[in-house]
This record gives sequence, C-alpha cells and structure tokens, in this order.
Amino acid sequence: MLYQNVIAPYIRQTRKHADQTVARIGGQVFSYAQLTQRIAPIMNELDALSVERVGIVTEPDLTACAALLACLFTGVVSVPLPPRLPESQLEDVRRELGLSEILTVERMHYYFRMTFEDALCRVDNGLYHFDAEQLVCIRCLFPPDKHLTTKSLCAKDFNRSTPFSLKPVFQLLIPDFPETCSIF
Repeated sequence: MLYQNVIAPYIRQTRKHADQTVARIGGQVFSYAQLTQRIAPIMNELDALSVERVGIVTEPDLTACAALLACLFTGVVSVPLPPRLPESQLEDVRRELGLSEILTVERMHYYFRMTFEDALCRVDNGLYHFDAEQLVCIRCLFPPDKHLTTKSLCAKDFNRSTPFSLKPVFQLLIPDFPETCSIF
C-alpha cells in the first residue's frame, strides 16, 4: 500500500513536475526536485548506518521533511522528535525505543553538502589531459534530402569565456537544440 499510495505517486509527480512547489518553509519555496535532492543523500546515509529506526529532530526545514520521506523510502522506522527536546528526555526516548542514531537538520545538511562535494571531486579529479586534436564529440547533421553528415569537435574547439558561462559550450555541442541549454 505504501508504494502504491505514496512512493509511486511521488515518483510520477516529481518526474512530471520537478519544478512544481512542494513546500513553503520559513519564507522559502521548494520544488519536488529540491526535496528529492535532499532525500537521496539521507537515504544513502540510512543505508550506510544499517539501522532499523532513527530519531529525526523535526525543525521547520526541508531537510527534516526529506528525512521523514527517506525513512519511508528505505523502510527505516522514523521517530519524529520535537526540536529543543531536553537531553534527559532525548536519552529516555533513545533508550526506550532503541535509537542508536538521532538525525538533526545540521547533520543531514552535512550529508547533502558531502554529496555535492563528492560530485565536485569526481568532476575535479585532477587527472585531466586533453591533446588539442583529441576528439571529444561527434555532432550528427541532418540536412534536408541529404545523407547523414557529421561534424567532429576536438578539445581545441572549446574556447574560454569571460566571465565563465556554459552557454558557448552547449551552443557548440548542441546548436540545433537551443532550448536544452537555455538556462545556461
């Protein structure tokens, strides 16, 4: 029931309307895409923790909402806890419910930042070496009533832009599809 009633509709909604507003919290507006970007690293951490249940401090923050959904999506039992719970009560809850982990917004923000840092480190691997003549892309051209032709792009074809922008990169790679790179 959970999959049919919550998870599958969430996935469909997010795929169809990723930019649609999902929440307004603390004067900020958040989209389904932003919520999903917060859920994924928390799911990864829950998998790594190998816990059956976890406490979640539920501050008014998108990340706290993401943690509740991450628990639903991974099958981890969530125990929502109010913010600013006295340490003695927190320990009582921890002991009585067998919680080895209590997730705070700050801790979950760290998961999100580390996911970004991991991605950036993957991009910035420090091992790049491109010869000027190295082939990096082959564009297919479809002239009317003619056979397929191609255009090869080499490393030397990509110029620096000042200030930096991805627009010239995408204009070079996909000039026939300007709407794809309109945000750059």
